[in-house]
Amino acid sequence: MAALDPLVPSGGPLPAGERRRAARHLLLDGFGPAAQERLAAARVLVIGAGGLGSPVLQYLAAAGVGTLGVVDDDVVEESNLQRQVLHGAADVGTAKTASAAAALRALRPEVRVVEHRERLDAANARALLDGYDLVVDGCDTFATRYAVSDAADALGLPVVWGSVLGWDGQVSVWWSAAPGGRAITYPDVFGPVPAEEGESCATAGVLSPACGVVGATMAVEAVKLLTGTGDVALGRLLVYDARTSSWDSVELTPPTAVSGPLARSSPENRADPPLTTGGVPAGALVLDVGPAGGVAVPGAVRVGLERLAAGEYPPELAAHPQDAPVVVVCPHGLRSRGAATLLAAEGWTDVRPVAAARR
Repeated sequence: MAALDPLVPSGGPLPAGERRRAARHLLLDGFGPAAQERLAAARVLVIGAGGLGSPVLQYLAAAGVGTLGVVDDDVVEESNLQRQVLHGAADVGTAKTASAAAALRALRPEVRVVEHRERLDAANARALLDGYDLVVDGCDTFATRYAVSDAADALGLPVVWGSVLGWDGQVSVWWSAAPGGRAITYPDVFGPVPAEEGESCATAGVLSPACGVVGATMAVEAVKLLTGTGDVALGRLLVYDARTSSWDSVELTPPTAVSGPLARSSPENRADPPLTTGGVPAGALVLDVGPAGGVAVPGAVRVGLERLAAGEYPPELAAHPQDAPVVVVCPHGLRSRGAATLLAAEGWTDVRPVAAARR
């Protein structure tokens, strides 16, 4: 399919230093100085400075994008460092926007970084997006994705979207104002806002380099949109499988319903039935890996999922025979499945993940 027109007009000739820095771009067939000048004039808002936002921000800054906005209300945690390569060990406890800004300025001092240290929601999304040419959505919640989609729709902005979970990733471009009858948005493909959040990296895990693969692909789509080069993934869903290092391209026709492996993760059809005390097998140890604030089952041993991942077991678990049953509970069965995977890998042979209502 033919390339779209450039999203950004040229801001004029670049200084000699910028041209030297971008020399490998200027050599590209079909790219050249005009495309590089458009990057320098571009204003891109990146939602999330985490696993996907890290490579997106790094590559867009290195590529020569003039202004990068970063939206994130979180601070750097030790468990982020496995995949969020924009941050280092010395940044733990620092606001992600500040850590990101420092890293990007070290990478390319000429880049203008705008920190938006706040959580994007339906109330502030439009104000945050306004003034930018392009949005790159690397967030990890449905609520934020739909808020971004609604605001971008109202402003006519294109959105480069990506997600990664476990071994799998997806990338696409949404644009309600796309020319040539190519308009398509996130809700066109994934339907209305789900009632509850699905699985996340915190519950299902994620392969660190897969974030880099997906994030770098998102950056490629952003560069193509800004400069009018190449064929962007508008009307296509790019699906990545790290297990086989393969990509599939799924054609999209709005509006459509996505089923099978492309359907969004939803606790309504994935969680196990609620657990009752009568359902606990004899001799079982019950572990509560849900959020803090009460136990799901009386007598359950409370343990954080990240502690299990680190091999920090409560005494009750450490003393529990590995061939004896372990029941792992959380409100929707999401964290419990992750915990069951960890324990099975460590030798426990009878681990049962279930959902249990909080008291």
